[in-house]
Amino acid sequence: MPWLVLGAFAAGAAMESSLLLLAFLPPICLLGWRSFQKHGLLQGPNAVIALRFDHPGVTCQFRDGSELHCRISTSSSLGAAFLVLRLQPEDTRSNGIVVLITGNSGPFRANVPEADFRRLRMWLRIGQPSGTS
Repeated sequence: MPWLVLGAFAAGAAMESSLLLLAFLPPICLLGWRSFQKHGLLQGPNAVIALRFDHPGVTCQFRDGSELHCRISTSSSLGAAFLVLRLQPEDTRSNGIVVLITGNSGPFRANVPEADFRRLRMWLRIGQPSGTS
């Protein structure tokens, strides 16, 4: 997402001031695409590939096999076709994690099964029912 904003800014600034700024668009697009391949397509070693819900938070499993216990930030966004989860690790030395989860009903291809997407969205909206883990 930051690459998209940077590219839009460079294009807008080029239209307003100097067309030489358009020279920055190819490197921005290339770096943005590589970042998307690494993180967005879940191919990088730090990509979150699974979430396990524990009481009071979640445990993230990364592609490299490591796990980290986190809590879900209140700044997370829930939509009909996507979820943007901002996770705060309980380990204060770690940076925050942003996880984008998409369902079938949006412009992007789903990255989780539809039933799991609905269950996660409902769990985040109304909370975990008592007696379940």
